Amino acid sequence: MAKKAAKAGASKSDAVRGYVGKHSDASPKAIVEGLKAEGTEVSLALASKIKYGQPGKKGTAKKGRRKQKAPAGRAAASSNGASRHGNKAEAIRVAAKSLGRKVRPRDVIAILKEQGITVSSAQVSTTLKAMGMRRTRRGRKARMAATAGSRATSRSDSITVADLLAAKRLVEQLGSVEAASQALSALAKLS
Repeated sequence: MAKKAAKAGASKSDAVRGYVGKHSDASPKAIVEGLKAEGTEVSLALASKIKYGQPGKKGTAKKGRRKQKAPAGRAAASSNGASRHGNKAEAIRVAAKSLGRKVRPRDVIAILKEQGITVSSAQVSTTLKAMGMRRTRRGRKARMAATAGSRATSRSDSITVADLLAAKRLVEQLGSVEAASQALSALAKLS
């Protein structure tokens, strides 16, 4: 049957295009069945390719670049002046500076929303952190080291009864408080 279509001068692709022209709302499966009833057998893949306009090998051989249209979201963003690189970040910085020292992302988002600029809370937090307006959390090890350091200083500042008894024994061994004091200062120089 394919030979009949070739002899008549029409290819399968032309037959599919003609059928789609007459029945524009037909599905690829309906196209295959309709052409089969007319005496031309085509594959479902060919019907789909022609119906939905998927480019073949000929479309990829073109040289040069096509000018692409900007997506609708970008066109809308450029109308409010916030699509160019750094524009939103700059707007976040200005809004944050106007709020003063205590800045919350939701406050910045509210200010920018009034101006018609939409930003995410993650974007605001990142920009505020880069500005130095957000605290960085210390890890568990750093917190434990800081706590241990404060415990050590608190222990050295307070004198217990056991410490006083040990000092009394040292004074008794060396003979006087002055001798114990000299021994402790010499010990401090060594360490």
